[in-house]
Amino acid sequence: MKALKVLVKSLLILVSIGLIWRWLSRNRSLPCPTWLASLLDSRWSDRLLGTQITLDRIGLRPGQCVLEIGPGPGRLLIPAATRVLPGGEVFGLDIQSGMIERLKARSVQAGVSNLTTIVGDATQPNFPPENFDVIFFCTVLGEIPGRAAALRQCYAALKPGGLLSITEMFPDPHYQSCAPLRQMAEAEGFRLQITHGPWYFFTANFIKA
Repeated sequence: MKALKVLVKSLLILVSIGLIWRWLSRNRSLPCPTWLASLLDSRWSDRLLGTQITLDRIGLRPGQCVLEIGPGPGRLLIPAATRVLPGGEVFGLDIQSGMIERLKARSVQAGVSNLTTIVGDATQPNFPPENFDVIFFCTVLGEIPGRAAALRQCYAALKPGGLLSITEMFPDPHYQSCAPLRQMAEAEGFRLQITHGPWYFFTANFIKA
C-alpha cells in the first residue's frame, strides 16, 4: 500500500510538472534541456519513442535533401541520414548550441558524413527558398512560441510539392493535437496528405501546395 501511494504521488508530481511546463511554453521558448539529451541516446529510448516507426511514416527516400527542426542529439536525424543515401543530405536546425554540439559528436561517432548542423531560430529565415524536399518536426513544434512563423519559414524553404511532417506524442508537455495542428498548417498554405497513427502518437504529413 505504501509503495502504491509513492507511485501515485510521483505520477501526480510528473503530471503537474508537465502541465506547468505546457502553460509556460505558450508564452516563451522552453526547449528540451540539453542535460536531458542523454535520456535520448539509447536503444531503450528508440523503442519507447518509436524512432523507426516515425521515420517510416515520414517516408524518406535516397537522394532527398532533408531538414529536421529541433533534432536534439540526433535520435531521428542520424538514422535519417542513412536513409537518404546515396546522394541525399540532412540538416539539423536547433536553437540550443549544446544540443548541436552533442549532435555533431554523435554523428562523428556514427560515421555519418552527410549531416550538417546549424544553430538558429526556426521562426527566422536560415536557408535559401525552395531548398528542401522534406522538413520534419518531432515533439518540437509546441516548444516554439511563434509556431505560425516557424511553419511559414518551412513553407518558404520547401521545394514545390515538398513534404512537411509533424509527429506528436502524448503526454509530451508541448503536445499539439491533430485538428488545431492541421488548421495551423493549412493557414500557411499546406495541404494535409495523410495522418498516421492514433491521437496519442501520430504523424501528420502535409504537402506544399
